[in-house]
Amino acid sequence: MNDMEIANIISLLEQMVDAHEELLATALSKKQTIIAGELNELTKFMMTENRLIKRIAQLETDRGMESTRFMATKGVYSRVPVTQKQLLSVVFDVEERMKLQQLHEQLGKVVNELSRVNEANQLLIKQSIEFVQFSLDVILMPEDESYTYKNPMTDSRYDSLGYGRHQSRK
Repeated sequence: MNDMEIANIISLLEQMVDAHEELLATALSKKQTIIAGELNELTKFMMTENRLIKRIAQLETDRGMESTRFMATKGVYSRVPVTQKQLLSVVFDVEERMKLQQLHEQLGKVVNELSRVNEANQLLIKQSIEFVQFSLDVILMPEDESYTYKNPMTDSRYDSLGYGRHQSRK
């Protein structure tokens, strides 16, 4: 019975690694879409990410339940989620223990890379928004606030103050 429960936990961890790797591939593709400014493609990637995140959440719930069940068979009862360290403390088969450690490390690496890529994507999106805002400001800027040079001698505002060059000397 214990072998089957550990096999289930290992299978769930493998599925979690696969789902996180798929999420990472999506995030990397999304980066190129953000750079290219392809909003329709970006929306598709976001929908894919949402689907994967829901799948990962379900796998994590299932893994937690399986781990809790397995721990109970070993006489360890807990109301909080079982940690990897706790799980390893009751797995004595060398192959199963090594497989669990390998999957945990692999999952950690993928999650760290995913975090790095997501931070880069957030920065790209922020820069895109700032560029769009700047562009709108330039386009919608009133003409009198323009940064182009105007000769004050030909500016009607200048003449209306009585400083024009056609003023007579008295």
